[in-house]
Amino acid sequence: MLQKIEEALGRYDIDSRDRVLLALSGGLDSVALLHALLRLGYQPDLAHCNFKLRGQAADQDQAFCEELARRHHLKIALRQFNTQAYADEKALSIQMAARELRYDFFEALDEQSNYRAILTAHHGDDQIETVLFKLARGSALAAVAGIREQRQKYLRPMLGILSVEIEAFARQHEIEWREDASNADTKYLRNAYRHRLLPLWQEIQPDLKTKLLESSRLLREQDLALDSLLEEVLENKLRMENDIEYLDWDTICRKAYFPQLLFKWLAPKGAWDWQAVNQLWEARKGRYTENEAFRLYQGDGYYELRPREEVSKVTKEIKKEDRFLTEPLAMELRFLSSEELSIDGKPEHHYLDAEKLQFPLILRTWEEGDRFQPLGMSGTKKLSDYWIDQKIAMAEKGKQLVLESGGEIVALIGHRIDHRFRVRNSTKTIYFVRLKK
Repeated sequence: MLQKIEEALGRYDIDSRDRVLLALSGGLDSVALLHALLRLGYQPDLAHCNFKLRGQAADQDQAFCEELARRHHLKIALRQFNTQAYADEKALSIQMAARELRYDFFEALDEQSNYRAILTAHHGDDQIETVLFKLARGSALAAVAGIREQRQKYLRPMLGILSVEIEAFARQHEIEWREDASNADTKYLRNAYRHRLLPLWQEIQPDLKTKLLESSRLLREQDLALDSLLEEVLENKLRMENDIEYLDWDTICRKAYFPQLLFKWLAPKGAWDWQAVNQLWEARKGRYTENEAFRLYQGDGYYELRPREEVSKVTKEIKKEDRFLTEPLAMELRFLSSEELSIDGKPEHHYLDAEKLQFPLILRTWEEGDRFQPLGMSGTKKLSDYWIDQKIAMAEKGKQLVLESGGEIVALIGHRIDHRFRVRNSTKTIYFVRLKK
């Protein structure tokens, strides 16, 4: 066991000269790890959490750890938590609340002392239970691969050691530890695996735990290899402009790793409808899926990821006598005679047949299902399709305003008028709308 721990620490260039922090609960695993470290020449600082969940037993665990630190002349940091109150306040399970409190405590200690590593006593049986737990939940490769030996400063040097080895080491060296009665309570799923499922399975396959540990190791290697591949692909295919990210998918959308690539890219950005995400590349250009913070658009061989913007809906009445608007847009409104007409083709200038308009006009935000007949075209078209045809970014469409007369759209402000309201040779009066940039 000593050799395995030393090899695990050595893989990360940690030796007895380094200052390390050990999470000490008082149970078999952490106490055995402490004695192993002492035998290897380490003088770790200790950290003990009293979660105040087991009454007098929790206080006795704390006293045991304090005595252990005193006996070996080690520095110990102690923290008591009202875990139940924290869990209620944050709407967490007791286990998750204790985890958050524990790691926040370790982070605070590390900020003060800048440890080379923070050691925890997770071992091989913990790894096996984690793998089974994740498999039963239908988890992906990264989760099924189990606990990583290292995560940032956190290091678990006993992940390759089974509990029977740890107990044998403790008994050989006459090490005392505290028993946590809750570890035998099979109402907790992990304990049910430990005390009911695994013993039955081992009756059928005595080397089960060794094989499961080896499977976990291979899965972690494969997960790391896949992660490395995805990092390389993202580095080549992902680009950012301002706050917008673009992923070129045209040559990789049929690769086996493509769904995992999307997950790696998007998962840190919140919860998604993954079926919609994975099918988006097959949709028409301009379609999108979204979560609370981002909108993912389908482009021409690429995805466009933009932060979602809250767009206020606009509805404003324009009377016949109105000549200027300042809100929501700065606009000039005029009636012109046919003699004054001089069409310049600027997209911010709209020339409409005044006789076909019904006042008051309505300036409003466009809506799904809106249709109009683009100038020069026969037949109507959905505005959403018009954006696609004109290669106008779908992300901009939420801000688009339309001018409406008698329930008909007469102009997309800043873009194009409706063909039915165009100025003809017979038109006598022109309604001129000029968008001021």
